[in-house]
Amino acid sequence: MFKKKIVASLGAAALLMAPLSGYAKTTKVDSNVPVQFLAINDLHGNIGESYKATDGTPIGGAASLAYNFEQEKSAFAKKYKLKSTTTNSLTVQAGDLVGGSPSYSSLLQDEPTMNVANAMKFQVGALGNHEFDEGIEEFQRILKGQAPTTETQNYDLVKDYKQTKSNMEVLSANIVDKKTKKLLTGFKPYTVKKVNGVKVGFIGIVTPDIKTVVLSKFVQNIEVTDPAKAIAKYDKILRKEGIKAIVVIAHSGAYNTDADTSIETQGQDKIAGPSIDMLKELEKIDPNHSVDVVFGGHDHNFANGVYKKTRIIEAKSFGKAYSVVEGTLSKKTKDFIKTPAAVVKYNYAKTEDEINSNKVSKSVNSIVNNAKELVKATTDRPIATASFESISKDRKAFPLGGSPVGNLVTDAQLNRANTLGYKADFAMTNSGGIRADLTTVKDGDKNVITWGKAQAVQPFGNYLKVVKMTGANIKEAINQQFTGGYGLEVSGLHYTYNAKGVVDVFVGNTDEKIDPAKSYNVVINDFIATGGDKFTAFTTGTNEQIIEIDTDAFINYLSDLKHIEASTDIRNLKVD
Repeated sequence: MFKKKIVASLGAAALLMAPLSGYAKTTKVDSNVPVQFLAINDLHGNIGESYKATDGTPIGGAASLAYNFEQEKSAFAKKYKLKSTTTNSLTVQAGDLVGGSPSYSSLLQDEPTMNVANAMKFQVGALGNHEFDEGIEEFQRILKGQAPTTETQNYDLVKDYKQTKSNMEVLSANIVDKKTKKLLTGFKPYTVKKVNGVKVGFIGIVTPDIKTVVLSKFVQNIEVTDPAKAIAKYDKILRKEGIKAIVVIAHSGAYNTDADTSIETQGQDKIAGPSIDMLKELEKIDPNHSVDVVFGGHDHNFANGVYKKTRIIEAKSFGKAYSVVEGTLSKKTKDFIKTPAAVVKYNYAKTEDEINSNKVSKSVNSIVNNAKELVKATTDRPIATASFESISKDRKAFPLGGSPVGNLVTDAQLNRANTLGYKADFAMTNSGGIRADLTTVKDGDKNVITWGKAQAVQPFGNYLKVVKMTGANIKEAINQQFTGGYGLEVSGLHYTYNAKGVVDVFVGNTDEKIDPAKSYNVVINDFIATGGDKFTAFTTGTNEQIIEIDTDAFINYLSDLKHIEASTDIRNLKVD
């Protein structure tokens, strides 16, 4: 990091008019080197999805992202009269590239997403928690382009799918093997890229939360070290090698604290979150560190700001937006001349003609369309009709759970348990495991739910279990939403709460309170059964009985009902 102290201040209006004017233009070609970073985070295999920006404009999709990236590179090269669009532009991704994906990617083991990353020439990435969804060995198989085995999930679909070895370096500086205490096999802690003679170092880290948001069997043999200590260690190594321009790719969140800050109104705003806490700790460990940029992820937020002299940026999730960071490197100091400027942009959807006009986006579009065609027979199969066009899983609107989709999912789990003869009283699931709104497709005047639309809601394939829990432990599980956990969806009960936490828990929609000393049969998934998402109260469950996969339970329930009405009952009620 450059040594001279600066104060960077750009008004929102100025940034919107000239979003990347926060650094000096190259005046001496021999001494200054312009550099551009294009980044995404938390794609989750959403290579073919369409969303809407705040104003309703279509966004999303890897083909549009590829087109927009190529336009960003071309504009940058033209601005600085560069001979190539590739020499000074680097593409990075901050983890959760795969996992929790739509069916056209997940049914093919996310190999289409990795092919897209290759086509777009992503150069550097970091491990996120979702790369562990089926065990790190499976992710490594995909990275290496190795053939699946008969033990691979979805083998019949993926066995003949053409997938290539990834050209992207995926970094991991703070995950170690529990036994050997060495870094996770197969992943480097850092890498170095050269930009017109100036070396730029990249360090990859993941949030320590990985131990609580991944199925325990897949993380039981690893330890996650303190991110700040890991960065300090490898920052020092890089500096000893003469590398002073350093970028951290962090699967760790951040957010702007100004209430009115958004992609539409971004400026040099105050910023907070785990990535800032990490930088504060880094400052204590090594005030002379040389970290210039942090690309964040994990929490699916928008963030763009500066902490002291370090740029922090994060571009939401699912390919809805992307980050553009631009700065100037000095050949003399081997560092940035000042804090790089940055902007988060919506991934505005492009027309078919625009996409086909560009070699890269045309190739990406072909990969996406081919994947969708290969799984079409499965994903397009109608399973039910609905009274709605879509119902929401919005965790901001329903921070304690109780969303319309969450209600439907837990109703499905409770129903399936009893249909299969397990005599369950309640069902609960973590809101984070519900990945999409439930949307429908039009067939004349009917709203049709397809297999693929249902699978997108519950894509992980966790096992459902019936366990015995006391009323006291059930109340504690619900209460853990207030003590560091995430939202919880419930069926068969409702509860009241205030600012201090849960007040009372009731059976169904009645006034009957659950008995703290009584044991109840509760349906939960194997993720929260081991304390996932910090719901440790579920580990008290006993006498567990496996039912079926949660994805199957949801699809089977909708299929059995044939027609779905959105749930409108309130399962959590705030009281004084």
